[in-house]
Amino acid sequence: MNAAWMSVLSGARWAGRVLLVGLVLVPVVIVTVASVPALVVLPFSRRRSAQAAGIVRQLVAWTRALLDGSRER
Repeated sequence: MNAAWMSVLSGARWAGRVLLVGLVLVPVVIVTVASVPALVVLPFSRRRSAQAAGIVRQLVAWTRALLDGSRER
């Protein structure tokens, strides 16, 4: 009986992580899609290419934080 409950709890934790990542992924995708026009235009200006690199670094940082936070510990 105890092993059955552990299996159920393990499945619930997994489903909770999937749900949390799904909910947090929505704003990250919206921000990424919203920044695509800037990433298409900014690299062609010498003064603004550093700004485009900063946008990409921030998107990568958010994605890494999202994926690292969803790991099982």
